Amino acid sequence: MVDAVGATTKLQRILLSWDYWDLVRKSNEGGGPFETLRTVPNSFADMKEYKEVFEPLILEECCAQILRGVEEGEVLEPHPCVMSTSEQKDDFLFARLALEQEASRGYGDNDLVLLCKENPWNDEEEGSRGAAHELHALGYCEGHEGEQSIRVKFMLTDDSQLGSTAGLNRVRAMRAGLTAPGSCWWLLKLANMSTISREWVALQHAHVCPFIDTLLACKPRSAPSNKHMDIPPGMAGTMESQCNTSQMDALRAGLDGTPVVLIQGPPGTGKTRTILNLLSVVMHSAQKGSLELMKEVPQEREGAPLSQLGEEERARLWLAQAPWVGGDLCVRDAITPYDPPASANDAVYGLTVGWQRAPIRVGRDSGPKAHVLVCAPSNSALDEIVYRIIKSGLMDKDGQMYAPSVVRIGVNPHHSVRSVALDAIVDARLGVENDRKGGNVSRVERDRMRMAILDEASIVCSTLSFAGSSIFYRLSRKFDVVVIDEAAQAVEPSTLVPLIMGCKQVYLVGDPVQLPATVISSRAQDAAYDCSMFKRLQGGGYPVKMLDTQYRMHPDISRFPSRQFYGGGLLDGESVHTDTVSPWHSQRCFGPFAFYDVAGKESVPPNGASIQNKAEANMVLCIYRELVHKFPALRKSASVAVISPYKAQVKLLREAFTAALGEEQARLVDVNTIDGFQGREKDICIFSCVRSLRKGKKGGGIGFVADERRINVGLTRARCSLIVVGNARALQYNGHWASLIHDAMTRSSFYRPKAPFADWMTCAAEGKAAPVEPSEAELAALDKARAKLGASHTKEQGDEEVEEEVAEQLAQELHEGELAGDDEGEIAKLGRAAPADDGAGDAAGTNGSAGAPASGRGKRKAAGAAAAAPAAGGDAKAADAGGAAASKRKRK
Repeated sequence: MVDAVGATTKLQRILLSWDYWDLVRKSNEGGGPFETLRTVPNSFADMKEYKEVFEPLILEECCAQILRGVEEGEVLEPHPCVMSTSEQKDDFLFARLALEQEASRGYGDNDLVLLCKENPWNDEEEGSRGAAHELHALGYCEGHEGEQSIRVKFMLTDDSQLGSTAGLNRVRAMRAGLTAPGSCWWLLKLANMSTISREWVALQHAHVCPFIDTLLACKPRSAPSNKHMDIPPGMAGTMESQCNTSQMDALRAGLDGTPVVLIQGPPGTGKTRTILNLLSVVMHSAQKGSLELMKEVPQEREGAPLSQLGEEERARLWLAQAPWVGGDLCVRDAITPYDPPASANDAVYGLTVGWQRAPIRVGRDSGPKAHVLVCAPSNSALDEIVYRIIKSGLMDKDGQMYAPSVVRIGVNPHHSVRSVALDAIVDARLGVENDRKGGNVSRVERDRMRMAILDEASIVCSTLSFAGSSIFYRLSRKFDVVVIDEAAQAVEPSTLVPLIMGCKQVYLVGDPVQLPATVISSRAQDAAYDCSMFKRLQGGGYPVKMLDTQYRMHPDISRFPSRQFYGGGLLDGESVHTDTVSPWHSQRCFGPFAFYDVAGKESVPPNGASIQNKAEANMVLCIYRELVHKFPALRKSASVAVISPYKAQVKLLREAFTAALGEEQARLVDVNTIDGFQGREKDICIFSCVRSLRKGKKGGGIGFVADERRINVGLTRARCSLIVVGNARALQYNGHWASLIHDAMTRSSFYRPKAPFADWMTCAAEGKAAPVEPSEAELAALDKARAKLGASHTKEQGDEEVEEEVAEQLAQELHEGELAGDDEGEIAKLGRAAPADDGAGDAAGTNGSAGAPASGRGKRKAAGAAAAAPAAGGDAKAADAGGAAASKRKRK
């Protein structure tokens, strides 16, 4: 049984005992709540070791979120408040704080807040700063009490500060202060703890997962000799005509009862379509014996009257339908006990709760109907699956499409799936229109209706985090199967959340070679906390079913990712070449693949932490303008995307396209970060790499653009043409980029534009600017760089770890020939000060938006910057400062 309340209380005791300003100090020194963190291994000896590894990592990440001080891009300011009442219950002190109505609306359940005697960001008076540091405490918001007051939970016991004299004095002073009605304070929202709390609860109850032994040992259970289930023949025939061999292998992988199934879906391999087929199989698979009966009946005799069958065939069918005739155990005996009842009440075992059984459908596809939970790490990823289920439907046992019973539960559903959102269905059944509160319908009645709908639904869809909400613990009908999409983008405790609900089987679907989980703490990243359960199991040798045929990219685009990231195992579909050949391929500079070597200078906008490159932005704009000039049809279609790893570059590009093309035309060009573009595709993608050689350095780190997963995502978004714009001399200090540059050179797809870029681009489009023909010395130097750096190193073994002397040696060996052009053009006029953005990568996955700008107030103490990490959705200004980690950045 899951004790969510007890586990959450344990977490609250830990967090509320922390000294906020002590955490700030430790973070500035490169530390955290724990002196050391254990690196996540591939396998664990037992649950004790599992918790010992992950508990500190969850708390380390929690600390980073607290210090970041940012909730979904919005900078939160402290608010003055007044103490109304307080009461002590057990170890906790509950305070009622009054504040302005507008400010009160910004606080909600499970918000972690900082209560200070003085404004925590006021650094103009030393006295007030000292008071803020001395009199403060962390609290848990437990909801509103009226429109202008909130209830906050504190733990200010002496036992919470054992071993710390300063901490003991602080909590005693706070106890005295909070018992004085009318006292004035400052309240600051730090972060919402709902997700962290649910992950913590899941970790504390991981032992209740029926297949936790498989997850710990990283070894599959021995499969039975005969499959438990099978795909109905009608469905199997239709699927086999629509799916390739690797997709069918993935669909059959879990039919033998294997509790954990890993399905890897590289770009363009039909992962979403496979998930829909997987749901169809899970919903309609049946006992293999019953299906074999169907297969054994000759096709021409199937459905024939019994009188037309032979004697032996009739006897076989009778025995199959009534096994007790031949002396075998009756299936009813396996369910209904025949032992004498222990009491009179037990005699009615068929009516009591203890003997209730799920209804079983009788027929040739007999078997209990599965109850399936579909999860994804984010709302956008979840809504994509839900939309596809609604639009395409699932397949029944006969291979016909139908609309399944599906419910989407959680917050912020996309308008395209709102019809199957739980609240929308509840309103429809209760006859409530446009009224979330339900009019005259009582809260109890609405809640009862919610539970009934979830129990009835064949498929329930939820984010991983929301799967840990209280409503799931109250379901009377547990889930048989859990399917997790984008499983490689979730930290392991997040993946655990739906697995403690009693499911019998889980399908993890994703691609560990694409974007990882978003982890803020750089210390937690160093301990491999961003390694998903999928990646850990795969690294430990657990079998993976990989979808091996891609139908998205032109073969000239897929060639490099297949060889570099999938060991050459990613094949091209039969018709993909024909489907992706385009008119603009007549000009070699427009693809299918091209690399433009631009020696721009990277820079950091004022008050920003992200990086931009004006020369690359100018080159991108020139490419697009020449492309639509030569092929006007592209001007009116939304078939072009421009992507970059850095948010400042995305902002600069959006400004450049708007200024050059006008707002209406610029909207047709999808400019986004790599993180925001995962899972999507366009006919033409232009990839701006941004990074350049650091001043005074011949070679060095190129930040998280060196992460193989971001490289892979960036290179696999295009269908017809991929154009990479970057500084080859800077990028070639990374093994993956050195391989790509080598590949572009040997395929006559490497260009070195001359300034001014607009004139050069015109010549290139007319065939007057040929690709660079590499010299033997250049290719030999690149080969040497690839060999030394290792073309297969990962983020944990990236170019930041290459010793300085190796990089310096490579700088002498790599080509020093003709330099690429550097032309900032009109982009220089667009280089206005950008708002501050804590680590500018866009891990939130925005679709066409520049991201919420941070506050411009100079007084604000960017506590979050101390904990922000340069990977997983945040680019790193720290990479410019000699590779210092973002967790060590000082406050202003």
